[in-house]
Amino acid sequence: MRRISVRARLLVALALLAGAVLTVGVIAWVALSRGNDRLDRLHGETLAGVDRALTLSRQAADLATLAPYLLTLESPFRIAQEGQEATRLVQEIAAGLPGDAALGARLEETQRAIGNLVRDTSLRAGLRDRTLRLNAELAAAERRFAALSSRPTAPLQERQDWLALQRIAAALLGAGRAENLIGVGEFQREYTRLTARMGADLPPDVGAELARLRIVAEGREGLFELRRIELARQIGAEAALVRIRQGAAAVTAHAATATAEAQAVIAAERASTTTAIAVAKSTLLVVVLASAALALAAALYVSGHVTANLRAISEAMIRLAAGDRQTRLPRGEGQGDEIGKLFHAFRTFRANALRLDRSHRQMVQRTALYENMMAGISDGVAILSDQGQIVAHNERLAPLLRLDPARLAGRPLLADLIAEAGWQRGAGPAGMACLSQEGGLHAEWRESALPGGGAVVLISDATERRQMEDRLRQIQRIEALGKVSGEVAHDFGNILSTISGSLHLMDSAPPERQAMLRQTIASAVDLGGSLTGRLLAFARRQHLEPETVDLPQLVEGLADLVGFALREEIEIRIEAAEGPLPVRVDPGQLESAILNLCLNAGQAIEGAGHVTLRVAGEGDQAVIEVADSGAGMPPEVLAHAMEPFFSARADGTGTGLGLAMVYGFIRQSGGDIAITSAPGQGTTVRLTLPLQAEARGTAASLGRVMLVEDDAADRAAAVAVLAGISRKLDQATSSAEAQALMQTPVDLVVTDLTLQGRVDGWRLAEGALTRWPEARAIIVSGHLPEVDPLSCRFPGRVVALAKPLTAEVLARSMSELFPAVDDEARRAGRDV
Repeated sequence: MRRISVRARLLVALALLAGAVLTVGVIAWVALSRGNDRLDRLHGETLAGVDRALTLSRQAADLATLAPYLLTLESPFRIAQEGQEATRLVQEIAAGLPGDAALGARLEETQRAIGNLVRDTSLRAGLRDRTLRLNAELAAAERRFAALSSRPTAPLQERQDWLALQRIAAALLGAGRAENLIGVGEFQREYTRLTARMGADLPPDVGAELARLRIVAEGREGLFELRRIELARQIGAEAALVRIRQGAAAVTAHAATATAEAQAVIAAERASTTTAIAVAKSTLLVVVLASAALALAAALYVSGHVTANLRAISEAMIRLAAGDRQTRLPRGEGQGDEIGKLFHAFRTFRANALRLDRSHRQMVQRTALYENMMAGISDGVAILSDQGQIVAHNERLAPLLRLDPARLAGRPLLADLIAEAGWQRGAGPAGMACLSQEGGLHAEWRESALPGGGAVVLISDATERRQMEDRLRQIQRIEALGKVSGEVAHDFGNILSTISGSLHLMDSAPPERQAMLRQTIASAVDLGGSLTGRLLAFARRQHLEPETVDLPQLVEGLADLVGFALREEIEIRIEAAEGPLPVRVDPGQLESAILNLCLNAGQAIEGAGHVTLRVAGEGDQAVIEVADSGAGMPPEVLAHAMEPFFSARADGTGTGLGLAMVYGFIRQSGGDIAITSAPGQGTTVRLTLPLQAEARGTAASLGRVMLVEDDAADRAAAVAVLAGISRKLDQATSSAEAQALMQTPVDLVVTDLTLQGRVDGWRLAEGALTRWPEARAIIVSGHLPEVDPLSCRFPGRVVALAKPLTAEVLARSMSELFPAVDDEARRAGRDV
């Protein structure tokens, strides 16, 4: 047989309880209906009279409240308005009274008292207003007399006269503020005594002020008379108020008598109603006891079956939550009802908890493995959130960044910590950024995005590797310098030997022989000068005379010369771009460089072949390519092609300064050189030079420019260039002086990279760019580093330029830093 569910049992109990409640409700309804009938009858007989009595009592209370309110009003209009309301209230009371002659006469007297109260209060308000104006005038006069009597430079008698006037004004002011006639009389006697003491021989100004005070105080319109009339009206209004209160008290007494009569009728009716209610109470008590017994039986069932099982389930759940996985509940208890379902749910939960324990143990093992892996990594590892906050990190991160480990607490921003530690971030190889710090510290930043957001950052210490690379480059430079020194010493030794031998021979040689010896010396000197020029070009210290030239036109002019220099079986091909490509270079040196490259290309071709000279424009760069169909160069030769005195010719001819000289000249002119070659595929030498764009100034947009340069000659040259693009040019010779000038906004900072032996240029530019969002910065140096630490942090706001700073180079930089310039600025730039 299927057991009845707990829900069904409780529904049956609730239905029985509902029936009992309904029975109680019916009994109460009948009793209340009978009581309601009795109340209707009582209302018809007595409550109407009680209501009239209560209305009279309320109206009397309103009248008693409204009358004193009239005394507090200051506006005659409000007094008249409230007086009309009080009169209307008395009329309503008279209309609701029975024919009582004594009470009617009392109300007529009350109505006349209201009229007197309105009249006296209105007159008193007008007099009070005039009194207040006189009080204000007297207060001002008193302050003025006090100030005049306290002047230290005035004579004693004059100060005493003003003091006496001050006392008279104070007596008048006291009379204006007195609250009764006695006080007004006292102040009037004080006024009379003080004025009597004032003599007739007074200064004109004192006499005039005394006369003014007499006008204010005396006569029918004087202060004392106004105060007497005002206080008399107030006494009349208070007397009328007393009469109004007596009328209200008579109405209240009449209402109390009517209420007492109604209460006697209600008491008689209450006795009969009490008997009916007692019968209803007895019936209700019986029904309530039966309902209580039914509710007790239901409660016993709930506590005995439902609550006990729920307690067993809750205790088992608590033990299970505490880790006791051996907790069990008996099977079959309450099977088929809600209790049984709870037992089944507990067993399912216990099984899930066992599975979670196994998963937790596996997770602990993985977490331990993760922590061991993080601790074993020699690099710094940080896991970042979407906002760049450090969610997790290993112990190597703080020492590697030179930070206090306590700074990594609280999910700080990794970018802020790097900036706080003084690291400068720059571009690096693909997928990596470079960090550098003063003192020669370097690190590498690798970042990988996480699928759910955020990233994993790996920071490696690259200081030792960078130092090794620097040492290797230094060794290579020393090796190249030694090679250059040896070759130069050898060539100059030959030149000096020729000059020395010729000079010795000239002492004993005949005249015709001396002329030939002088020619030999001149040839040796020319050879030395040529060798010196090539060395200067390689070192980028050759004196250049740049000018703006059209590159396609210059190359076409070289076609015949290159054709004559090459062998007949070598074809020269010229591919020049249509339209002008203006560049600013030394035309003679550029022609020599192109001719040198063409001759090198011709010498690399065995037999027939061709040399292609190509000129084109790519963006803001002009490109010159010299390509040949020769044998090409293997990688080991290509790696040393730019080195001075390196030559790959089999016959040993050539100085090895050709490409080195071209490289030095192109770099000194602001360009670059690149070589691509492979065995059997020929060689292509690519020269790039910046196009000479139309100069654009920023005179219309730049207000304040700050120049930081410690070299006097470079500073003078920079001032000559910057003076035309700014309305105010400030100069500093040190980092400390520049920091002091940077307290006010600046539009452009032009600073040398190295100031007084320290690399402070990056720090000064970073300070200006961070503090002033509209500022721009230009870093100039004769030896610019390969990595710019600010470009990635302030894109489009900083450029690095090689010395010397010229107007053309500055104009190009201005077009990058300030792209939005107006026509006036462009015209000013062309003038520059």
